[in-house]
Amino acid sequence: MTESQRRYRLLAWSVLVFNVFVILGGAIVRATGSGDGCGASWPTCTDRIFPSSPGVETVIEFSHRITSALAILGVLALYVLARRLYPNGHWVRRAAGVSIILMVVESLLGASLVIFGWVDQDASIGRMIVVPLHLANTYLLLGALTLTAWWASGNPVPSETVDGPTRRELVFGAGGLLLVGAMGALNALSDTLYPTDSFLSGLQQEISADAPWLVQLRVLHPIVAIAVGFGVAYLVMRRSATASERTKRISAIIIGLVVVQFFAGLVNVMLATPLETQVVHLAFADAMWIAYVIFAAALLGERQIARTPIERTV
Repeated sequence: MTESQRRYRLLAWSVLVFNVFVILGGAIVRATGSGDGCGASWPTCTDRIFPSSPGVETVIEFSHRITSALAILGVLALYVLARRLYPNGHWVRRAAGVSIILMVVESLLGASLVIFGWVDQDASIGRMIVVPLHLANTYLLLGALTLTAWWASGNPVPSETVDGPTRRELVFGAGGLLLVGAMGALNALSDTLYPTDSFLSGLQQEISADAPWLVQLRVLHPIVAIAVGFGVAYLVMRRSATASERTKRISAIIIGLVVVQFFAGLVNVMLATPLETQVVHLAFADAMWIAYVIFAAALLGERQIARTPIERTV
């Protein structure tokens, strides 16, 4: 690994961490109802590059836009440098290329929420469609950035001949986490549109026949989350049984995050979803997704190493 590639590795991990903070900032924008802090103008704020005499909501929204712009520049830098430092077809170049595409989609989805007025107390169907799509794309973006950093760190890439069951199980686990995340995004939106004062009042809302369907769906999220959490924990435990110690440690981290996330979600619901617990809950969800992507990459790369001696003797 050259000195330039070492610096690229540091940049890749830094961009990943920064994007996580940008995502948490987006949650703060939604939870505080600051999505319309800049009005319906985008990318300007209140039809100006820098808003004058901004209120609290405008400061929150404008700050998120600034950090989002910096995140775009960071991902763009990763892509440009990957083309300079790695040969055509290299997995780092591939992951960086996917990252920039997903970042463009991320920006367009975020812009659509503002342009169409799907912010603050808006409860339109368009918003309920875009919000889970936005979350799913966010997860995919984090996954691509994680793989960029992972492979830029010199870790082995997966083999094209990895057995089908392993690939299918890893994809199935990723799909489950995406589903939980999308449902969590809808739940968070429901908490913003239909806030409650306590756990019991929230439960009464959910079981009421007159409640909006977004509120009635709220009870499904913890059920699906627990099922997927146990499924992912079982998957990584089983697949890491014959893996290296490093991969086993990663699987242990995922299992630990499943447990922590369960209690974080419980506390979030019992306290009627205050801003602080919402952000913590989302942070653990992002950490679990990143850890799962690393586990999958490590496991598939490890199998590639295991086959190398056999391939050399053929």
